[in-house]
Amino acid sequence: MDVLRKLVKQLKSIGFGSLSTILFFIVWGLLSGAGVLNRGTIPDPLSVLRRLFENLFTTDLITTHMLPTVRRAALGFLLAAAMGLATGILLVSLFRILRPLLVPAFRFFEKLNPLALFPVFMLFFGIGELSKVLIIFWVVVWIVIFHTVEGIDNVESVHVESAKSMGAGRFAMLSKVYLPAAAPQIFHGVKLGLSISFIFVISVEMLSASSGLGWFIANAKHQYNLPNLYSSVLLVAVIGIFINTLVNYLERRLFIWKQDPILPE
Repeated sequence: MDVLRKLVKQLKSIGFGSLSTILFFIVWGLLSGAGVLNRGTIPDPLSVLRRLFENLFTTDLITTHMLPTVRRAALGFLLAAAMGLATGILLVSLFRILRPLLVPAFRFFEKLNPLALFPVFMLFFGIGELSKVLIIFWVVVWIVIFHTVEGIDNVESVHVESAKSMGAGRFAMLSKVYLPAAAPQIFHGVKLGLSISFIFVISVEMLSASSGLGWFIANAKHQYNLPNLYSSVLLVAVIGIFINTLVNYLERRLFIWKQDPILPE
């Protein structure tokens, strides 16, 4: 009975969550059919959806463009997550004495416009895959570093003092007190970095690439191929929603103890 109740609740959640999207497409179709929207700039939704399915199942869109985009974003993100987590931990432990010197420099690097830096990355690392992966790394690593530092800094003192009173050493304090307590904040930074990495890789591919969804969108714009343009933008949105849904699910599973208790009815 409880399983059935949970299933019904999840279905309702999915239905309500999709309602705004369904209404958007309905309004779009009605306005297009009534001639309110200029089809020379905004095609009807059915033609966009038809082109999306055609590109997915009858062309090389997935292998030539979607997979390279996902690969670039994933590589840059994974490198940044690993380096950011390690750097954040070192800043609050072994390199604590250097923290007042390093953090302002990191804040300065974080504020630099990555799109303005991208030509510099291409100058040093070429126009191939490496420059694209490294610029994504650059964007994400500062987010992970600062969320790691802030998460550890915000650990409640009562937990720290309790562990110290029981004789916990430096490594035990880090592994059993600071990191578990800071994990939700760290994961939030990782989640934010993952979203930004996928968004940013599209922008980078628009500037310099011969494949990828960003290149596909830019090429469709240059050719004034509106069905391809709108369908590829829609595909990017769907992938972004899927990534966000997956990460939120992992967050709920990993930090179930952070969720509000369900009160009896």
